[in-house]
Amino acid sequence: MAIFGREMLGRDVLDRTGALLGRLIDLHIDLNTGSVSELLVEVAEGIEPSALPFASQGSAVMIPAASVARVAASVHLNR
Repeated sequence: MAIFGREMLGRDVLDRTGALLGRLIDLHIDLNTGSVSELLVEVAEGIEPSALPFASQGSAVMIPAASVARVAASVHLNR
């Protein structure tokens, strides 16, 4: 089953324990391979982006695609 990028935007992003990390607001694509390289996630209220192990941009964090365990109704991370 193919999933289109626009369908993924707005999905909840959960950490490896199933806790809500935030909401997917953008995808970065590697133009050479066509693969998703990073996810831009607006962190949930009460979470400090700079305290997370990802690069932060204001209230959002850049999560490498390698940190994604699976994509279903939510995006599940492996860390």
